[in-house]
Amino acid sequence: MDIIRVTSQEYAKFAPAMLHIFNSTQFCELNKDKCDAVHYLILKDSKVRAGIILGEREDGLYSPFSAPFGGLSIKTDEKLELITNAVGTLKKYGEALNKTIKITLPPAIYNETAITKIATAVLLTGAKITHSDINYHYELSRFPNYKNHLSRNARKNFKNAMTKDWEFAVLNNSDESISIAYNIIKANRESHGYPLRMSLQSVLDTTKVIPADFMVLRLNGEAIAAAQVFHVANGIAQVIYWGDAPGYSELRPMNWFTYKIFEHYHNLGLRVLDIGPSSEKGIPSFGLCDFKEGIGCIPTLKHSFSL
Repeated sequence: MDIIRVTSQEYAKFAPAMLHIFNSTQFCELNKDKCDAVHYLILKDSKVRAGIILGEREDGLYSPFSAPFGGLSIKTDEKLELITNAVGTLKKYGEALNKTIKITLPPAIYNETAITKIATAVLLTGAKITHSDINYHYELSRFPNYKNHLSRNARKNFKNAMTKDWEFAVLNNSDESISIAYNIIKANRESHGYPLRMSLQSVLDTTKVIPADFMVLRLNGEAIAAAQVFHVANGIAQVIYWGDAPGYSELRPMNWFTYKIFEHYHNLGLRVLDIGPSSEKGIPSFGLCDFKEGIGCIPTLKHSFSL
């Protein structure tokens, strides 16, 4: 099988359909300054079998290089043998450049068949799993029976939250509105010691290439919780950040806010809301895991490989 480095325009034309928007040329071009070079690669024999976008850095070639996950783009019905050949060719490409290729695949909710085949092919080349992160999602078909999927503690907190006069609002995507949501999230993450990898400018820029929603929860006219959500695949939206402002947790705003967010995407007809990982390089935050499971989310694994 051959591997051909092409331009971003050629890649967009010839690569198989992407499993998610982080594998789009528009997104990768937006973030190309976060690596030394971007490699747009087509893998083909008599036909194009796969494509992958790699960001080059001193210590390796990365997919993704600025996103939650990346991986190959393939047709769902592509044969496992051909995918394995493609991955083997990709590995030789990295070896020729004396670069390790590091890939993080999406969780299975994005296309269980394709992702299972890719993971199998990667392992067959002798790649190693460097770590696996626990990722949570909410099946929006559950929403009509929302309370039935809550843990006992989450049900109690939800009941307490219902006594407050909350106002849920989906903001317009003006710079001012995005800034309001961003600053609440920033304060939340700083108070918990969590990293905030996207600057406000990065958020503003990304909304130009990814459909995005920004929501707030208000109490007495004051916004005290916010969420940033990207539409990342057919039927799937992903919570990039959410959180409440410091000093309000006793009112249980997140228990009401998550309910309204789930309701919003259920009403839009989406299939899944990806809540994101609750671990960092394989080390879980047990508190985050408990909260997400308590509100009815389901865990799956997101694997990272080195080949």
